[in-house]
Amino acid sequence: MAMIRDLLFQLVGSAMAEDEIADELRTDPATVRACLERLGALTIVQGPAGATRLWSAVPDDAPFDAIVTKAKAGGVDLRDSLAEFVARKTG
Repeated sequence: MAMIRDLLFQLVGSAMAEDEIADELRTDPATVRACLERLGALTIVQGPAGATRLWSAVPDDAPFDAIVTKAKAGGVDLRDSLAEFVARKTG
């Protein structure tokens, strides 16, 4: 089960397309998109860009620990599964 921490790790240091992220995390694309959009609203990630809907961490050259700190400051529980994170938003 993929967690928010796993999603953020994928985006540190590189831009990735939504479908690549979903494949890497073995999660359905709709859940990945919902997570990315919510994290984007918190300015933790940025995207989508281009036809392949690329996403990256904000700033894109920040180390993982800086992104984790930013997410925690935004009230994100890094131990949430992607599905829990989406449900918490809408629930």
